[in-house]
Amino acid sequence: MPERAQFRLAIGVAAMAVAALLAACDSSNAREDAPKPAAALPKGVLQVRPESMKMLEIAVVADPTGAQTAWAPAHVAFVEDRVASVSVPVTARVVSVNAHVGDMVKAGDVLATLVSPDALRTRYEVAAAKTAHDVAVVESQRQQNMVDKGVGVEVDLRAAQAKLRETSQELSRAQGTAALLGSGGADRIDLRAPRAGIVAERKAIVGSSVEPGSALFMVGDPQSMNVVAEVFETDLPGIRLGSSVTVEIPQLPKPLKGTVRHLGATLDKESRRAAVVVELSEQNSALRPGMQARVGVQLSNQHEMLIPVSAVLIKDESRSVVFVQLDGNRFEARTVNLGRPFRGMVPVISGLKVGEKIVVRGGLLLDGAAAQLL
Repeated sequence: MPERAQFRLAIGVAAMAVAALLAACDSSNAREDAPKPAAALPKGVLQVRPESMKMLEIAVVADPTGAQTAWAPAHVAFVEDRVASVSVPVTARVVSVNAHVGDMVKAGDVLATLVSPDALRTRYEVAAAKTAHDVAVVESQRQQNMVDKGVGVEVDLRAAQAKLRETSQELSRAQGTAALLGSGGADRIDLRAPRAGIVAERKAIVGSSVEPGSALFMVGDPQSMNVVAEVFETDLPGIRLGSSVTVEIPQLPKPLKGTVRHLGATLDKESRRAAVVVELSEQNSALRPGMQARVGVQLSNQHEMLIPVSAVLIKDESRSVVFVQLDGNRFEARTVNLGRPFRGMVPVISGLKVGEKIVVRGGLLLDGAAAQLL
């Protein structure tokens, strides 16, 4: 064989040997670099990458004895029995006003003066009834004297006594009606403050006519304020008389404390809320009727374990599932038995224990097959 041909053959054989060696090395390296199969996880357990943990919000299942607070809008108002409305019982016209909103008044102070033809007629009836009663008294006494002397007739005496009783009743009726007018004479009516306090409301305007029963003033004790909260119906079952309350008023730097004093018996048809009266532990001179407030009422312990509704996933259209953190980045999809949701929380009947950590946000990332949130 020519020398050049032998050289070419030797080069070719060497090249094939090197290629085979490189291939073997690559195969060996590939086997060393291949990831080892992960250990099989128990059924229902998921494992997420550490960098994905930041997308999950995890919370501890709280002890059911912990306090729950229901928040509701509210307003400041006078204590019911420490406020008085001043009204006029007959049709009248306002001729002068002496009190204004914010004025401090004493019991008996004249708030306004009115004139009324009905008042004049009522007082005339009192005078006429008194005159008739005086005449009946004299006649009854005269008839009694005549009977005592033996010259009178018993029938006339009985008639005079009946007339006296009739005029007495008419006088009492007229005086009672006139008493409703308050002080004043002839056609004038002086509206007076029934109690000491602050004028919280005034509707009397000089020259205006008012109908019977119209409330022209409201006078209340500025040191006797309540807070009236409008509580949603789903929160009412957990509220008891004496329940602790926190009152937040924007005009005050610190919250006030109080207790539930009265629970409303009816619900507003539109808002589905009931009035809850809160008695303040301490009065504050800065409080004014009508001030807006926000109250947090401590709900009574229902001995129910509560978790956020956002933590629950629905599987197979009926099964409720919660993801429980086992350790680190491992989670278990656990079936739980739940009660009726309210206020964004749902009671757990079975399936969880106090102190366990659950995913309250991001559960859908752990189970793409979940149908919907509860």
